[in-house]
Amino acid sequence: AETVAERLDATVVNMRFVKPLDEALIAQLAADHRCLVTLEENVIAGGAGSAVSECLAARGINVAVRHIGLPDRFIDQGERGELLAECGLDVAGILRQLTQWGLIDESVSTIS
Repeated sequence: AETVAERLDATVVNMRFVKPLDEALIAQLAADHRCLVTLEENVIAGGAGSAVSECLAARGINVAVRHIGLPDRFIDQGERGELLAECGLDVAGILRQLTQWGLIDESVSTIS
């Protein structure tokens, strides 16, 4: 996440723990940004990204939110880097998702 953020001049917030959720910080981030992207090495449903979306909805905050995380299926065993790449959680995969969503230009998403 930090590697991608450096390339995009994005804000990174480490949500090491989902509970307790810092709702004030999430509201402030939503006010300061046109889109929030959550990235987690967990299944999205019921995870940190879902908690962020629920927080925003409960406060009536309307900001675009996109989630990047593990698919809801069994993940084979293997080397961590390879598995992250397979699931789109490596730098290339994250940039690809952001490009597909129209959040960044393709020229930024090229890995150099």
